[in-house]
Amino acid sequence: MRMHLDIHDPVFTFAVALSAVLLVPMLFRRFRLPDIVGLITAGIVLGPHATGLIHSDSFVQPFGQVGLLYLMFLAGLEIDMHRFRREKRNSLVFGGITFLVPMVVGVSGALLMLGMDWAAALLLASMFASHTLLPYPIVQKLGLVKARSVTTAVGGTVLTDTLALLVLAVVAESAGGDLSTGFWVRLWVLLAVYVAVAFLTIPALGRWFFRRFSYESMPGFLFVIVIAYSFAALAPLAGLEPIIGAFLSGLALNLLIPERSRLMIRLGFVGESFFIPLFLISVGLMVNVSTLLDSGRVWVLLVFMVTGAYMAKYLAARLAGRLLGFSSSETGLLFGLSVNQTAATLAAVVVGVNLGIFSEDVLNGTILMILATCAMGPIITDRHGRALAMEGREEPLSSSGAPERVMIPVSSADQIEPLMSLAVLVRNPEAGQDLYPTMIVGSSDDSEEMLAEAERILAGAVVMAVEADVGVRPVTRLAGATLEGLMAAARDSRISTIILDEDYAMERDPANLPVLVADADRQMVLRAMNLGSLNTAARMLVAVPPLMEKQSGFAQAWEAVSRLALQTGAHPLIIGEEATLLSMRRLLGRSDGLLSRADTAYLEDWHGAADMLFSLYGMDDLLVIMAARTGRLAWQPSQERMIGQLERKLKALQLIVLHPPEMKWETAEAESRPAVDFREIFPPGRVLLHMTETDGEEALRILIKKGYGQDEALEEECLRQLRESPLWLSGDCVMVHTHEAGPPAPMALLATARNGFDLNGRTARILLLLLGTPGETPEEHLGRLAVVAGMLHGKETASAVVETSDYDTLSRMLSDNTDGG
Repeated sequence: MRMHLDIHDPVFTFAVALSAVLLVPMLFRRFRLPDIVGLITAGIVLGPHATGLIHSDSFVQPFGQVGLLYLMFLAGLEIDMHRFRREKRNSLVFGGITFLVPMVVGVSGALLMLGMDWAAALLLASMFASHTLLPYPIVQKLGLVKARSVTTAVGGTVLTDTLALLVLAVVAESAGGDLSTGFWVRLWVLLAVYVAVAFLTIPALGRWFFRRFSYESMPGFLFVIVIAYSFAALAPLAGLEPIIGAFLSGLALNLLIPERSRLMIRLGFVGESFFIPLFLISVGLMVNVSTLLDSGRVWVLLVFMVTGAYMAKYLAARLAGRLLGFSSSETGLLFGLSVNQTAATLAAVVVGVNLGIFSEDVLNGTILMILATCAMGPIITDRHGRALAMEGREEPLSSSGAPERVMIPVSSADQIEPLMSLAVLVRNPEAGQDLYPTMIVGSSDDSEEMLAEAERILAGAVVMAVEADVGVRPVTRLAGATLEGLMAAARDSRISTIILDEDYAMERDPANLPVLVADADRQMVLRAMNLGSLNTAARMLVAVPPLMEKQSGFAQAWEAVSRLALQTGAHPLIIGEEATLLSMRRLLGRSDGLLSRADTAYLEDWHGAADMLFSLYGMDDLLVIMAARTGRLAWQPSQERMIGQLERKLKALQLIVLHPPEMKWETAEAESRPAVDFREIFPPGRVLLHMTETDGEEALRILIKKGYGQDEALEEECLRQLRESPLWLSGDCVMVHTHEAGPPAPMALLATARNGFDLNGRTARILLLLLGTPGETPEEHLGRLAVVAGMLHGKETASAVVETSDYDTLSRMLSDNTDGG
């Protein structure tokens, strides 16, 4: 049999393309160059005009077209519409300027210097006008996400990219040469109809679908993909390019898909790991480097496109910065974020070449422009971002949102990765616990500067949590004593778990570490020592002292240990006295996942635990010691001494000391409930009975507008709470509560519907909104919540409220129920 290698074979082409997708970005990152630069370069090198390993007629080109549509869909989906609305003025100013200035520069240069016609000049200028926030991860790591220059750049991107794509739509439709009045009427009418259909139909379909299927399900993912490509395919019916349809479908779905949801992460992963890289390689396949040597005109074009893009975006940033009163660092950051040309630029040039508006020279110039801007944009962003971070101009991070659950105190950026990794592994994903990275700043003359530095450090934790698809609530607090401040923050935030680096506590207040552990009886405390990469642990040794299984909170702690073993893949070895392990099996049941697959090592007596652990521990192991608090049933006087001995003998010891919780938050909070006159906070205007609206979100909007008034920030916060953390008081009643964006005085709003409100597939007949004041403490707000919840506790009360048809009867009923409680 003759053996040969056919480089035209689709399997070979696919292997080469995927190898480039894997290896080229890794190589370019070593030189601090963006992935997009590497993948386009790979397409040039592998393409028909160079090595010929991938031919232009291969399957890569069709996949490239699919990738282009996916890229534009993600561009619409990832635009931060909420931030655009919040920063409307700055966004409109910058968006308008960064669109108009490049359009003027581009059109003038294309007509006067390059001799292009109007269609080509407008399309070329629109490529200058659009931009992509490629260096955005840099500002995330610097903790500048909420800096006004960053929010302005993000909001401005929405406007300028939309306008640039609109220019593309007009130029593409006019390519046939018919520019009569009928053409313009037909274009705008069809465009208006298409946009109206997209923004009316897609959100309605999305709400209907996601009421029946989870965002995290496979049907949810496929639904979004089908919507994107279906509306892209229908775009030509309106005389538009498919990429316009893909972009508009992303915008239409924008507010339906949470930014940090698993669905959004899946969409980004599929696009960034497969479709978009293949598109970038397909762009490289179109480039013919040999044409650069053909004539001097080609070089004039290349120089104009690179310098024109830089100059236009620089002038726009300078002008906008002056009008908005930005500092030099803020203006420089605005320029660094907006100079990068990628998504919309590539879309425009590919469409222009396909329609015959652009020559191959313009394609080559575009690639060079992209390489130049994407290489310099991150450098400019990093330089001015660091300068701005030192100035401390960024706004403080917001602490509004769902209740915090897992707290991770840190003092430096080096502690973030190991502690956050541990937090992700031990958290219960079904409980929806947030990670709460915390920095406690001591009171001193430079406290404000230290607080700003703390927020910047915590930005790394935010990025890591987002990448892990985990909710995060960073916090900074000013306190005289670090550990006392830490416990106060934990109490205020209703923290359930504290993950504490042992060095963090020992460096700050070693004498009070035992006091902290004892006082944190409502929280499970994990004291971590010398943690490395937990996923590389071969075994997890779990030491269980006598009577630990009888300790309050043991079941919760054991679940955390089980999740840690499952997530790391480490083989568990449970160490303890035989009576203790047998009692655990009886209490937990033989079906317990960790016990059923774990090896066991029996101790004759707990006093010999240190010697056995020393003999069993290996370099690739993780040791978990379950420990009771001082004086509790399972407390061992020798436990701290044993930990010290192990640390001294085992220099590379990876250790977690786990203290189970002793008390539940609910018990503690129920001790004090403020007296509230509900007749004052339930006036008739704040109660809507027998609503006909069945959509829960729309009903909440109506309730806020009629009961409180127009307040976009409050409405947005309450809708987010309703989607992410609704409080179900009974089978019929759901509550939303907040005191971060509340009114000047506490109030409650109530709505009922006999047919029910639809909330993601679950039905509530009572919708209750509790608004506290921003100034009240969490304890005051929670006490008020407990009293309000007590009014409607139980299905009988809820059913009676739903059937009540007038306010006076309802007021008496609720007052009687409160007094009786």
